[in-house]
Amino acid sequence: KEDNGSFYLLLETPLEYIDDLTANRILVANTPQGEQAFRITNVEKTRKKITLKALHISYDANNYVIRDTNVVTKTGNQAMQQLNNATDNVSPFTVSSNIADTHSYRCVRKSLYEAWQMVVERWGGHLVRNNFTISVNSTIGTDNGVTVRYGKNLKDISVNYVWDDVVTKLLPVGKDGLLLPEIYVTSTIQYDIPYSKSINFEQDIDPEDYETEAEYEQALVDDLRSQATAYVNANSIPKVSYTLKANLERISDVGDTIEVIDEKLGI
Repeated sequence: KEDNGSFYLLLETPLEYIDDLTANRILVANTPQGEQAFRITNVEKTRKKITLKALHISYDANNYVIRDTNVVTKTGNQAMQQLNNATDNVSPFTVSSNIADTHSYRCVRKSLYEAWQMVVERWGGHLVRNNFTISVNSTIGTDNGVTVRYGKNLKDISVNYVWDDVVTKLLPVGKDGLLLPEIYVTSTIQYDIPYSKSINFEQDIDPEDYETEAEYEQALVDDLRSQATAYVNANSIPKVSYTLKANLERISDVGDTIEVIDEKLGI
């Protein structure tokens, strides 16, 4: 299971279950957050065993199509509700979000699962999958007081800093070459050398939703500024990843807090 990423189960079992483990059937498995449903996809059989992959039931959302719906200046919860109500067949999912920020998104010929991914990208947050209950929340996980320390239970650690996408001064370009009146969006974080970039942003805004041309143009500017600001906020610092091996006694789920102390690396 990955935050906003894959969620699946791999199973290897004897041939005695060959008649039960077939494609599209559902397995229910114990997880740190309780029993979760996984739908069987690929099944491989040999003369001795069965090996299969089962995707979390949330991936069923790939089978529900949204032909066209325009989410205009909505909160995360309003966006999730509108998208869930716009599928070709009635969605089996119950959705929600606690993100109060408002954004817009024109969803055209996408699956419901792709729409959720866009909500995560545009509104921010984390995809919380609990069987058929799906949420996009600002934070996830709990702090159970788990500590990993060098010389105690920390076996190995590596740190990787990636500066490839860092930007502190952005020149955003919108629909038909649109520029902001202020031209640049600048981060409050600055370094000894400049990190300036120009990026083109897609804008799914329908002019028919506005009474005048001026209102439509202003909506484009506001949307471009919002997307650019979110991009700068997300990329003004390098991506830092920590990989560690440790003996953990209490850990429950993706997103939980672990305090890591390694005096040798100054972490």
